[in-house]
Amino acid sequence: MIPVRAAGRSETGLVRAQNEDSMLLDDEGSFWIVFDGMGGHQNGAAASRMAALAFAGEPLPADLDPAIERFAEQIQLVNSQIQAEAAAQGGGTMGTTAVGLILRGREFAVGWVGDSRAYIMRRGGLFQLTVDHTHVQDLIDEGILTPADAIGHPMSHVLTRALGVSPELQVDIIKDEIEPGDRFLLCSDGLSGPLSDPEIRALIEADCPQSAVDALIERAYAHGAPDNVTAIVIEIGAF
Repeated sequence: MIPVRAAGRSETGLVRAQNEDSMLLDDEGSFWIVFDGMGGHQNGAAASRMAALAFAGEPLPADLDPAIERFAEQIQLVNSQIQAEAAAQGGGTMGTTAVGLILRGREFAVGWVGDSRAYIMRRGGLFQLTVDHTHVQDLIDEGILTPADAIGHPMSHVLTRALGVSPELQVDIIKDEIEPGDRFLLCSDGLSGPLSDPEIRALIEADCPQSAVDALIERAYAHGAPDNVTAIVIEIGAF
């Protein structure tokens, strides 16, 4: 069995009154996921918590492709549940992003909706695995903005996809093989927003996943932590 170590932490930050992020670490099921709630303090927290509880109560299958299929189905189910809850509360905005990692044998899959991110640290390089579902990312894809222009853009947090916002929801999935020494980072934009990629790369190399998580969140606080901050680091051991 391939050795895996994981650690996670979620903090309110220095500006927000409440933590609207949620996370799930299922080490036994080799599945980890981060949610970033939206729609105001109570609604955002409720949406992300509803999503985390739904995944906690529904273990994913043992094989990768069925696990991916179940993951996508569960995202769609939670999407409907959040919409129903928002309607029951009078139709206010209520939603959450999601980014999850599934490990099965020597393969992994990442699935996401929104701008919570997954990174991989491999052979000394840091690579972003996800593509943000935001208006600004669409402008970058269309060549209207450069990545440099997007830094600090006033519309950088305008999402084009999130659970609970629309009846139709597309889940993006990538899959690949793991290598010994890989480290994955799942995080809300409260971490990826304040920290540059070079900062993330340097801090994720800490001695163990818990130290990496703590270092990353402490650096977000050093940058003012304007949003809730959540990070999970998963390390693949030798095999």
